[in-house]
Amino acid sequence: MKEDPMLKPVSCIPVVLLFLAAPTLFGGPNKVPARLTQARYVALAYDLGDVMLSEAEAVSKPGRVLPEDREALNSVRDLIEKWGRYVITIRPAQAELLIAVRTGRRASAEGGMRIGGRRPGNAPAGSAATGGAYGLEISSTDDMLSVYEASGGGAGAPLWREQRPGGFSGSAPTLFDDFKADVEKAAKRP
Repeated sequence: MKEDPMLKPVSCIPVVLLFLAAPTLFGGPNKVPARLTQARYVALAYDLGDVMLSEAEAVSKPGRVLPEDREALNSVRDLIEKWGRYVITIRPAQAELLIAVRTGRRASAEGGMRIGGRRPGNAPAGSAATGGAYGLEISSTDDMLSVYEASGGGAGAPLWREQRPGGFSGSAPTLFDDFKADVEKAAKRP
């Protein structure tokens, strides 16, 4: 008796479907690392695209942070304090997690001029330096909340990230709500 060659591939379909559905059927892998449920101390930062700038660093570099980012970080700070799960430290080196905000923007530019001061290098004393500084950034229009393992006061491995348009808008930023829900769900798992 000759086997139909189409029976073999068709008989594999239920096995493949079960394999694909297994994560959903059995709870799936937890998308929240255990580190987020175990940590206690967090530092807050601004994600500037090319660098993370802690709150303390932002005080000495106010021109690097957009007003929208400051507003988003203050909202996240208030929500963390109300939640009570984490303690916010102003010293990133003491933190276990670094929580960074970035508001959506299509493009931003910065520029400046420096007049006076000493020239770098072996310039004679009293010689004045002049110069300009500029920068241009093109980025996503979505707001983004990122959580990293803190590493030596900076961002280490990314642990959680989500972005969406208007994620920091309104009285309860939805990005933070999602983060909080994910951490609380993960904390309930054995």
